[in-house]
Amino acid sequence: MEDTREVSAELQRLADAAPLDQFDTATVLARGRRGLRRRRFLKAGGVISGVAAAALVVTLIPHFTATGNDPGVAGTQPDNSQFSSVAGVPRGEEGAGQRISAQEAARRCALRYPSTNGSMKGSTGFRSVSSQIYISKSRARTQLSPFCTIPGGDKPSAALVAAAKADPLPKDAAGQLRNCSVNAWVDMTKWHILVSDRLSLDEKNYRGFSRELLIAASPSGKTVIACQLPADQIQGAGYGWGVTAVRLDDLGTDYPRIEWPDGTFGKEIATILPEGTDCNGAVCGRSLPTGWGQAPANTAKVVVQIGSGPAYEAPLKDGWYAFTALDKTPHSNKDPLKVRAYDKNGNLLSKLYPEK
Repeated sequence: MEDTREVSAELQRLADAAPLDQFDTATVLARGRRGLRRRRFLKAGGVISGVAAAALVVTLIPHFTATGNDPGVAGTQPDNSQFSSVAGVPRGEEGAGQRISAQEAARRCALRYPSTNGSMKGSTGFRSVSSQIYISKSRARTQLSPFCTIPGGDKPSAALVAAAKADPLPKDAAGQLRNCSVNAWVDMTKWHILVSDRLSLDEKNYRGFSRELLIAASPSGKTVIACQLPADQIQGAGYGWGVTAVRLDDLGTDYPRIEWPDGTFGKEIATILPEGTDCNGAVCGRSLPTGWGQAPANTAKVVVQIGSGPAYEAPLKDGWYAFTALDKTPHSNKDPLKVRAYDKNGNLLSKLYPEK
């Protein structure tokens, strides 16, 4: 079947440097088939981590107070008693976006997923609260094998985990920050949601694609975390997806950036996937793009468009954008995805996603 070939090819790419007998390919392939049952992941060519051409100069995000229709801070928030410490890991914000060794990353993944006793793929470039390839040495599996979200220092209680499981796609800020806290193992309940985008679908051919993508800032403004919900339906699992911490006071070339056709990398932090879905019962290429990132300075709007389809303005605040858009018009895989940043006068500042 075509979906088997696609999943197998993706697994080969992900595990090209890891022994294949270290994880159960059949299990992962079966999970891939389930995910592809009504969706088709297209080759994005850019959902990767890499070396950027230049470092970024970033102003730390100030503390905000929620007003009006701003996504704001959570209302009723769990207290710290719903989190416990993790041995050897700083609590709270300090446990997010840490530079750590491959050995430490593997230790934390083993704490998060007991009995896996695995190892990380690669030897450098690991940060806490990011999704990385993790090869289990046993039959135990992570939630998104062969990936592990390297945890922070706040282990959520069983009650908090159960609450997130019972409401995987909450509509209120408190629930969203609770679920992101569970995914990150970082107490984000008093963080501020900078920007978010939600896709709610009940139509026949689109059920199962509902999602929320948000970026939250810590009270100090030194850290942001991008978080995708529901956690068990993450599209395009890998570095930059699921839940990813960015330390604004410790930026480096190891954060996810888009790779361009000439092999260079974009200057801005970005993770964008031109996913496909069903359109009236037929597979629709690039109809469901999802992404988040940092816009260039002076950006007034970020516009997402597939081919000649309708333009979608992505939510943007304080230099960060997030979008989960849907274009129900049928598109082929060749229709270009355009994610562009414009200034207040409508002048093009940057093409955030490669265009041929």
